[in-house]
Amino acid sequence: MKLIKKGLLDTWQGLPSYGLQHEGIPPGGAMDTFSLQIANALVGNDVYDKVLEMHFPAGVYQFEASTLLAICGADFTACVDNVEVPMNQPIKVPPGAILSFKKPVSGQRVYVATRPLQDEQVSRVKILPWSMNPENVFTEEPIRILCGREWDQIKACSQQLLLSKCFAISPTSNRMGYQLMQEPLKTLASQNLLSAAVTAGTIQLLPAGQLVVLMTGHQTTGGYPRLAHVISADLPRLAQKGPGDSLRFTLTDSMTAEYEWILMQNYLQQVRNVCALKLGQHRFDHH
Repeated sequence: MKLIKKGLLDTWQGLPSYGLQHEGIPPGGAMDTFSLQIANALVGNDVYDKVLEMHFPAGVYQFEASTLLAICGADFTACVDNVEVPMNQPIKVPPGAILSFKKPVSGQRVYVATRPLQDEQVSRVKILPWSMNPENVFTEEPIRILCGREWDQIKACSQQLLLSKCFAISPTSNRMGYQLMQEPLKTLASQNLLSAAVTAGTIQLLPAGQLVVLMTGHQTTGGYPRLAHVISADLPRLAQKGPGDSLRFTLTDSMTAEYEWILMQNYLQQVRNVCALKLGQHRFDHH
């Protein structure tokens, strides 16, 4: 792909790389790993292949060879040669075709997976006849959280506020963390904490009583109270929110968190299996 026009923070991202946090290196990776994996599955890529993660205004790219692509995550009104194309569906594009995004509709991050079609010369845009439209992923349901180690360091009234109020995401938020705007939470007797391990989804209480939700670019340790943790299954939904958006929290339990994570992984594996079968059948029919 050839870059025609730069976008706002277009980067190549893959799945997080775990195992190095003890050396001060965070896992990193895509903000919305769910959409990334759907996009890779639709074009037949390996689960660890990198894709383009883009924000609006997104970049403009030209394909230099026949390519199979899929667009997942946020809806930015994707167009190929100025003709709108569907999301969550594999698309063949010819050499010279130009991918652009016209208008944000929903979500904050779009993911574009590509795979060269080395054994096929595509002469026009062709949308393959199957799609994977995940349900209940980008709903407005509350973000589910687990109590953190320092949950009891805030007063009961502040615990109730955290679970009953809407929080706005601050304009200063980024890939490292979402700062939330709300009335300050009230703590019990202040304690000096030693720095401890944190991860994506950890909700920390800042000295001024404000909250920050750590995201994929988080540091590896922190000294602020860890009030709660967003469950892993809800992190992709949180990642599709951005500055100005609002969110609510609700408590859940570790058994539910584990069940929802397994459910998501099973769904992603089913998507990979179905897409591999469809792509195999399509290649056979094409030949």
